[in-house]
Amino acid sequence: MLLLILNAIAVYAKEMQRDYPSIFQAWNGIENQSDEDELHRLARHDLAFAHPYALLRIAWNISEEQPYSGLAIGLNPNQLDTARERKQQLLSLNPHHLLLVEIRCRDAKYLSRENETQVENWWEVGYFPPDSPYWLKDGNGKPVLGWGEDTNGDGKIDANDTVLSYLIDFTNPEVQNLMVNQAIALNDSGLFDGIMLDWWNEDGATSSIGVDDWSDTILTRETELKARLSILRKIRERIGDDFLILVNANMRQIPKSAPHVNGLFMECYKPEYDQGYNLDQILLMEKTLLWAEQHLREPKINCLEGWRVVADYTGDINTRVAERNSEENLRWMRMITTLSLTHSDGYVLFGDDNAIPAPDHLHNWYDFWDADLGQTIQEKATQYQGIEGLFVRAFEKGWVVYNRSGSEQTVTFETLAIGINGGKRQRHHEIPDFDGEIFLKTDTE
Repeated sequence: MLLLILNAIAVYAKEMQRDYPSIFQAWNGIENQSDEDELHRLARHDLAFAHPYALLRIAWNISEEQPYSGLAIGLNPNQLDTARERKQQLLSLNPHHLLLVEIRCRDAKYLSRENETQVENWWEVGYFPPDSPYWLKDGNGKPVLGWGEDTNGDGKIDANDTVLSYLIDFTNPEVQNLMVNQAIALNDSGLFDGIMLDWWNEDGATSSIGVDDWSDTILTRETELKARLSILRKIRERIGDDFLILVNANMRQIPKSAPHVNGLFMECYKPEYDQGYNLDQILLMEKTLLWAEQHLREPKINCLEGWRVVADYTGDINTRVAERNSEENLRWMRMITTLSLTHSDGYVLFGDDNAIPAPDHLHNWYDFWDADLGQTIQEKATQYQGIEGLFVRAFEKGWVVYNRSGSEQTVTFETLAIGINGGKRQRHHEIPDFDGEIFLKTDTE
């Protein structure tokens, strides 16, 4: 009990003391800091979620006799010491870092019995046994494709592409109990601060009959929603109030889940990988982010992610790193970052568009994110001089300005301020439309 209380206090302390900007990592990390090791790159973020092994080098407790991670209800005891040492190293680099583990809810890796016999290592099998009742089946009793990568770039995902997962029947009470037991194990370990649940949707069903065919679903919206709320209630009943729960609701509000959830992972989808966001999409980001800041439970850990514009669909790492630094993408990065800073006390990320075949959410680290603003000292979503679409927010060490007003705007500060992007030290600064800037205070006039 004492360990749980101390963990809860630590979570609140890390939340309250961190400075801004505050960047998070969604599964995959930084690609442009090759001179740093993986732990230092991870430590640049204030929050990260992934598989426990990717975070702290500890896996679920599986064995050759029971190799299915979806059935595991504990962490590997032989890796606990390594995980504790790694976490101490991580916190020594960033004492405000929060670690969340994704618990598979909607889909996971599936292998048939035939394919299982072809894997090189026993731990490379699927999430559940291929004949398990925990897989969601179609009308013919076959497992259903849940997600994949459009490897050939033809605009659809099918058997000719890279299939990544199949649907889980999370309406099954036994599946729900497995999820709850995994959450308990993570909490009891003292290594992690919470969990992340993907594909969280209160507006519709996610059990489509095919990745590209959403005209029909196996489960109804009502059935899926009932199951999701049951999962949340069970976790809260068994773990209590201080364990963090982050859900990926994209740009949707989730009022029924809100009493149980600490944060939205706003993975902001856009339909065209070679285009940016339009104004309606940006306005929806603002609306949902402000809603989440007002209605979710404390401590709030809302995470806003924008996707970059992609020119080379199949580009290698050098191409990806270079494209992320294009003038267009730097402008989008500044805009998404300043939107988050002016409209939330949460976390932000600017990464790759999920459409491309590279692993999702890879990103660059930007000098813009190294600015030290300290703590917030002004309310969220404050308009500058009543100008529609121009927002300013004061921090201990400077200001953030976000502009989607429809035209370039000039802001004036009482003292000299240096723009992180523009580099100018003056009182009057111009902000282009669909852009943003961080300004730091100076010691002299």
